[in-house]
Amino acid sequence: MTAVAAALLATLSQVPAEPVSPPAPAAPTLAAAAPQPPAPMVASTAPAWLERMEISGFARVGVFYTLPLGDEDLLGGRGGFRLADFRLNHAFRINEKLSTSASVEFAAPRVTAEDPLAGYRAVELRDGYVDYRAHRAIGLRVGQFRPPYYAEMLLSDGSIPFTGRSVIASGLAPPEGYGPREGLAPERQVGLQASSERLAFGESFGARYAVGVFNGNGQNALFNDNNALATFGRVELDWTQRVTLGINGYQNTRALGTRPNRIYGSELGYGADVAVSAGGLQALVGFLGRDVTYSDALPADRAWGVLAQARYVHEATGLEGAVRGAVLEPSSGQQADQVTEVTAMAGYRLAKGTRLLVQYRLHAEEKATTVANDSVDAMLHVTW
Repeated sequence: MTAVAAALLATLSQVPAEPVSPPAPAAPTLAAAAPQPPAPMVASTAPAWLERMEISGFARVGVFYTLPLGDEDLLGGRGGFRLADFRLNHAFRINEKLSTSASVEFAAPRVTAEDPLAGYRAVELRDGYVDYRAHRAIGLRVGQFRPPYYAEMLLSDGSIPFTGRSVIASGLAPPEGYGPREGLAPERQVGLQASSERLAFGESFGARYAVGVFNGNGQNALFNDNNALATFGRVELDWTQRVTLGINGYQNTRALGTRPNRIYGSELGYGADVAVSAGGLQALVGFLGRDVTYSDALPADRAWGVLAQARYVHEATGLEGAVRGAVLEPSSGQQADQVTEVTAMAGYRLAKGTRLLVQYRLHAEEKATTVANDSVDAMLHVTW
C-alpha cells in the first residue's frame, strides 16, 4: 500500500494547475472618462516675424458690353473682356499696437487726358498706411487710404456685391456713357486720421467715429494743388451691430484750371446712410450732397445723389441676388445731366472665395440727352 500511495501522489503532482481567470475590469470612473489633455503642439519652425504677416487679395475679370452693340462708337463699341482688378494686400503686425498695411493694384486703369477711350493698365499703389492703436477710443492712421465718408465707399473693393459701385459713388464715364459725370464720394487720399473701435453703450447700442485731415487731391498725387487741407468726418451709431446709421461730412478747397485762368472751388460734402444686416440679407440706403462755391464770379453749384440697394445670399446653396437703384444729379448749373441707374445681379459661389455673377444695368437719362447705354456684364470674382 505504501508503494502504491507513493506512486499515486507522484502522478497527481504532475497534473497542471487550474488556470486563474484575470480580474474583472474595474467600473469606469469620472477621472478615467474625463478627456485627457492634448499632446503638446510642436513649436512652429516659421520665423516669428512671418507669423505676424498676412497676405490677401482679389481678382475680378469678365466681359462687359454696352447695349445696343455698335462698331467703333463711343457707346456700344468697346465691349469684351476686361480685367477690372488684380489686387495684392499685405499687412504686418509689428506689435500689439502698431501695424502697417499696403495694397498694390496690378491692373489700374490709366485713361489718357486727350481721349477717354485710350489708355492702358499699370501697377499702382492703392492703400499704404501705418496704424497705431493706443486705446479702443483712439487710434491713429497715417498714409494713403479711403477717408471716412459714405458707407458704400468704405466697403472694400473685394466685397462690393456688383461689378462696380453706383453712379453716386463712382459717376458715369465712357464707354458706358457720355460725360463724364463725376461721382460724389471722394476716392483715396493722403493724410492723418483719428478713429475709434466700436464703443458699446449697454447691451444693444454702440458707436464709433473717425475724423481726419487729407491732401484733398486723391490717390498717388505727387504734389498738392494748394496749401489747404481737406477735413473729413464720420460718426456711426448702431443697434446690435445689425442696423447702422452713418453721418458724413467733408470740406475741401480745389484748385481748378491752369494759369492764368486758375480759380478755386470750395467744396462742402454731406450725407447720411443706413445699413441693415440680418442673416443673409444686406441692405443700404444713402444720400449724398455737395455744394461748391467759386473764387470768381461763377455761380455756386450743387449736386446730390440717392441710393437704395439690397443683397441676399443663400449660404446653403451659394446662390445670391441683388438689386440697386440710384439717382445722380451731378450739377445744378448744367441742364439735363441727371442719371438714374437700376441694376439687377444674380450670382453663384463656385467655391470658397470664388463667385460668378451676371448683371444687367439700366441707365435712364433726362429726355433732352437720353441715349441707349444699358449694359450687361458677366464677371468672375476670386478672393484669397
